[in-house]
Amino acid sequence: MLKSILLSAAMLAPATAFAAPECTSVGTNDSVTAQHVAPMRQALPTWVAPVGKTTIFDTLGNHDHYDANKGWTVSNATSGAGVQQWVAFAITPTADATITEIVEAVSYVGFIAGANTVTVALLADNGGIPGAVLQEKTVKNIESFAECCAVAVDHLATGVPVTAGATYWVAALLPFKGESDTYDAWNFSSANTNNGTLACFNGSAWTVTSGHYAAFAVYGN
Repeated sequence: MLKSILLSAAMLAPATAFAAPECTSVGTNDSVTAQHVAPMRQALPTWVAPVGKTTIFDTLGNHDHYDANKGWTVSNATSGAGVQQWVAFAITPTADATITEIVEAVSYVGFIAGANTVTVALLADNGGIPGAVLQEKTVKNIESFAECCAVAVDHLATGVPVTAGATYWVAALLPFKGESDTYDAWNFSSANTNNGTLACFNGSAWTVTSGHYAAFAVYGN
């Protein structure tokens, strides 16, 4: 079902990346969440890559890996956010590999309603926008927004081969019926404060722009 939704949206969109309206973020300046935001944590635990794994892409870093108080909105239209937005970041492996683990610092903002979940996903590229779903897993009971420092982890039962120089998309989605009113935030990286290639899905199409990297890592063999 999710694969058909994303493929339909991709077919409606141009085959090349295009400038997008500003994607929605959540943080201390947003009145809807300001009263729920705790002080910034200064001493976050060290993030350690899984033993024996190769790091394919990483914005978590070795310490201060994410900003607990700011992130990209990941929500469905009936959530407290009032908009539908799923988020994906482009990655380009530098060597052939097999992805076996995806880690995302996604937190739960849905203090009004909504399931405390996120769907961690890996998508193929479709001419510069996210395309077919290669891997997805719904992770339950994620960290609360403005708290620290759990992450959502997808241990791939079967690895996904990726090719050096090809583009893939690491995404935070909410495609299932139980997530119809979920409101999450994909926390900003505090280890990598550069902008990356960012895609936002509004329920019918992906738009692509650049934006502050969210905190995530991709590991493999």
